[in-house]
Amino acid sequence: MGHQHRSTSRTTWLSWDNYLIGVAGLGVAAALGTVAATVALSGHHTAAIAVAALALGFALPALVQLVGELLGILLLLGTLVVFVVAAPALLCSARLRARAVRHWSNLWGLP
Repeated sequence: MGHQHRSTSRTTWLSWDNYLIGVAGLGVAAALGTVAATVALSGHHTAAIAVAALALGFALPALVQLVGELLGILLLLGTLVVFVVAAPALLCSARLRARAVRHWSNLWGLP
């Protein structure tokens, strides 16, 4: 009776609503860009520039999101490459393992 259900899921940057906003923003930007091109062909250049600026306003958030996600993917791939390159060396060399332990101990301030 007095129990309230609290959702355990949190909205993060990796949520479906962010993708929907990005796709919808690009769709609206494409539609407005087409309208701007059509208006420009009819000779109303000032109106075409205004509509193109509006289209850019819809496209920029999606482009910023795209660049951020591509950067995240590149960082993950870089981490994977470093792990794949370093793991065999750490497995084979006791001296390298000792150096890595010293490095991480000094980095975190451990004895």
